[in-house]
Amino acid sequence: MGIFTALSIEEARALGARFGLVITGARGLDAGSVNTSYELTIEGKSRVFLRIYEGADAASAEREARLLAHLAERGVPTPRPLPLASGGGSFVAEHAGKPAVVFPWIEGEVVCQRGVTEAHARAVGEGLARVHLAGASFGEPLVTRFGPEDLAARLSALRERTDVPEHIRNILPELERRLDRLSRVSLGPTLPVIHADLFRDNVLFRDGALTALLDFESSSSGSAAFDLMVTVLAWCFGDGLDRGLARALAGGYSAVRALADDERAALHDAALFASLRFTITRITDYELRPRGVVAFKDYRRFVARTAALEALSARGLVEMLGV
Repeated sequence: MGIFTALSIEEARALGARFGLVITGARGLDAGSVNTSYELTIEGKSRVFLRIYEGADAASAEREARLLAHLAERGVPTPRPLPLASGGGSFVAEHAGKPAVVFPWIEGEVVCQRGVTEAHARAVGEGLARVHLAGASFGEPLVTRFGPEDLAARLSALRERTDVPEHIRNILPELERRLDRLSRVSLGPTLPVIHADLFRDNVLFRDGALTALLDFESSSSGSAAFDLMVTVLAWCFGDGLDRGLARALAGGYSAVRALADDERAALHDAALFASLRFTITRITDYELRPRGVVAFKDYRRFVARTAALEALSARGLVEMLGV
């Protein structure tokens, strides 16, 4: 998992040369379930991180690289991609017909769910708020691949498939009802840039300090309420919703960027939509794929999140978050 495209040392050297790097070693990384990742050792024994995009085209990879450069220049803790040595402002090379981007190596570790503290949660909230503030001046359109119409198409495709197991087919009507309702409510005003996927494996910490926010491939325009609740559900749910962690994360966010009234009012529906989005995509992207092809992510975890959210009223959620 994580190594979908092979890279020989000779190919690594040729690719590195396009970024002005002298490569002395290449090691595949079991990192992520969508793209291929390599650790490249360069002359002098320092390292860089190579991402080979398995699904995105060159234009999409270039747009993401420009976004990361924009955010990094404005103080967001995310690695700024290396430009091509040929100049012209491009960040994207090609390997095996696929876009390839090189990033500085950032020291840090992913925090396990049991290891998440309120200090971690607060730092993540602060980082997310900085993304929203810095992204406000990013002038390029970012379109989500996971809006209501996209999710409806996934559900429709599931109905047409003959290999969908009964336990999935039985919940399709409820998922469709939820999507229909949430498609007709406001999730708050739209920001130019949200991360939309700030799970634990997309954040690095070192010695208790946040060192990097990673993987902006799902970034799009969208609501702050949705992005905040994606992050709360990702970081603050173990066996159940941890109110202390959720309040710390929301507090960190609010300390950097206060929510507007209409964003606050949208939090509960935004949380339900976030939970529905990941329920559906985990069914289509993980549950129905052969085990071992990608790291398995269980949609039932988001069914549980939905139940926890439904036990809270909109007012109760706001009070719990302290925003």
